[in-house]
Amino acid sequence: MTVSPFDPAQLHAFETALAERRRELTVESQRLADTNARVQSSRSDGSADGAHDAEASSLRTEWSRMSRFQGEAVEELAAIDRALQRIVDGTFGLCVHCGERIPEGRLEIKPAADLCMMCAEKVAPRRR
Repeated sequence: MTVSPFDPAQLHAFETALAERRRELTVESQRLADTNARVQSSRSDGSADGAHDAEASSLRTEWSRMSRFQGEAVEELAAIDRALQRIVDGTFGLCVHCGERIPEGRLEIKPAADLCMMCAEKVAPRRR
């Protein structure tokens, strides 16, 4: 097993940043879930006939938007959890695809990054 290229102090700083972002996302995800539930409730209250009600269209749009944001939050939470596990495993900072070091600057911007820039560029077109 390859060992993380970062010293314990650096790993602690990344772990702290990841944990803080995880807390923020958890709060945001709950807020989105609550908003989504209110929108769903509004959609199903029977007052809008859907096809002819302008508000029904707005509610569908809002529900779709909230669902997308909530999905993105869930994905980011999963990425953070994987990054925290890599800290525990001792592989944080190494590309999960090629094993090369992920530059510290990239991790400072995106601490949950699991790919080096070269591998991320290869994967990016498939994610679109």
